[in-house]
Amino acid sequence: MKLVSVPYALGLAVAALLTVMIWKFLGAPVEMVDAPAGKVHCVSYTPYRGAETPFDESFLADPARIDADLALLSGMTDCVRTYSVDQRLDAVVPIAEKYGLKVLLGIWIGRDDARNQKQIEHAIEVAKAHPKAIKAIIVGNEVLLRGEQPPEELIRYLTEVKKATGMPVTYADVTDFWVKAPIELSQAVDFVTIHILPYWENNPTSAKHGVDYLKSVLGEVAPMFPGKSIFIGETGFPSAGRERAEAIPSIVSQALYLRELAAYAQSVDLDYNLIEAFDQPWKRALEGTVGGHWGVFTTDRVQKFPWTGPVSNHPQWRLEGTVSFALSFLILAVMAWRGGKPDPLGGLAAGVGAAIAGSSLLLQVEHSWIAWRTPIEAGVELFVLAQSLAVICFVIPELTKGRNGMGPLSIAQTIAWLRAPDRASLGQPLFLGLVQLSVVFSTLVIALGFCFDQRYRDFPLAAFGLAAASLALLALNRGDHKRQPEGRHEEVMFATLLVVTACITAFNEGVQNIEALVWVSFTLLVALPWFGVTRAAWRCLFARSGATAKA
Repeated sequence: MKLVSVPYALGLAVAALLTVMIWKFLGAPVEMVDAPAGKVHCVSYTPYRGAETPFDESFLADPARIDADLALLSGMTDCVRTYSVDQRLDAVVPIAEKYGLKVLLGIWIGRDDARNQKQIEHAIEVAKAHPKAIKAIIVGNEVLLRGEQPPEELIRYLTEVKKATGMPVTYADVTDFWVKAPIELSQAVDFVTIHILPYWENNPTSAKHGVDYLKSVLGEVAPMFPGKSIFIGETGFPSAGRERAEAIPSIVSQALYLRELAAYAQSVDLDYNLIEAFDQPWKRALEGTVGGHWGVFTTDRVQKFPWTGPVSNHPQWRLEGTVSFALSFLILAVMAWRGGKPDPLGGLAAGVGAAIAGSSLLLQVEHSWIAWRTPIEAGVELFVLAQSLAVICFVIPELTKGRNGMGPLSIAQTIAWLRAPDRASLGQPLFLGLVQLSVVFSTLVIALGFCFDQRYRDFPLAAFGLAAASLALLALNRGDHKRQPEGRHEEVMFATLLVVTACITAFNEGVQNIEALVWVSFTLLVALPWFGVTRAAWRCLFARSGATAKA
């Protein structure tokens, strides 16, 4: 088999070395400050898993699950925060009392006054039944932010709960809405509860500078409420999802922010609550991948990082590296089977490409695993994965043939074949054309999404980087950018749209968002083969326009 030839043997050695280097870099442990005693003050708790959601009124939490969850949490905190008392979430209070945990009892306040009153009455009953377990009662969460009740109604609710229980009461919202609220609201609470989330702020802040940002907010807000202590009702950092400016979700980022916060809070006696205990998949429907990855535990109740010692984004990097090398070996085998006979330098290049392709493919699979939530999303992820495999099987082998390789059919020819399939046309140019059309179309769909609705969309870098680079190299190697413009109007259209979307995305995201800039470069790579065609086509069109005008 060709794989045993000297160039491919060299490529295999290079692939092995480079794969180890890639995964050792990705899995490198990061030193950071330890959380004092390996514990935190308080964490938000909800029991939802899988497709379970607070919007499903028929859902009832299993007390046995709550018991197991609180038993686990009691090892890292002395307090949990809840958000409502319906769906059997009132069971959290007696179970927390069993484990010596305090509860920030949440009362959900929405638009429906009758429903709000029912929540309040039940919460009062629970609090009176278990007074020793209640740290405070939070009457409403971000109600002003959602615009569901005026401040006057919140004040009425707070007064009612305070009078009925005699316990500390508060209202929780983001800083801006506390600042805008009338002074009477702060007078109706025993302490002011604010939410500070560096990732979601209007000017997103990195995990490295997250605690400094929190300090600055506290410095501005505290003087506005004299005589009232400030409680951080929600703060945290996501472990997965799209980058926002300098805020990059990852396990290391999450650990860095939470551990530095815990150390800082102890040094200044600041009370806080982390969002959240366990990842909540239902939030991905509202906020994309990032919404479901704020927990310090996964939905499977696996702790994401230790509270002391170094932290790695890929603690199993040796296993991942092994899998990646196996994929690289298979990719080299495909090159040897379907590709050309490279010289030693070409074999070295093949090894580099195989290592990058194998690692990218595994990263793509890992991202797909955490990103899909519905059957439709699963179908999309599987389609993109099949697209990556098609690039490996059809495009990469052609790169090993140099100028002797084949180029893809044009988009116009590929579309024409799809409209009227012809078995006689089956062959490498058609297969390459189908892969090219798939990559162009899917890239454009995603790029348009970033232009018009980018807030919760991930940048699929691992899924499209290999395809973009491979097709661009193939086109440049074959000289496709010098093709004549006749019959290339589809290429002109796609190239123009891709360039326009790349510019819009770069403008929307800004230069601080590295993920966005990498995506923009991939988009331009997909358009690269047709830059020359586009220029030639415009010259042709202008020439025709001039000839028509003279006639």
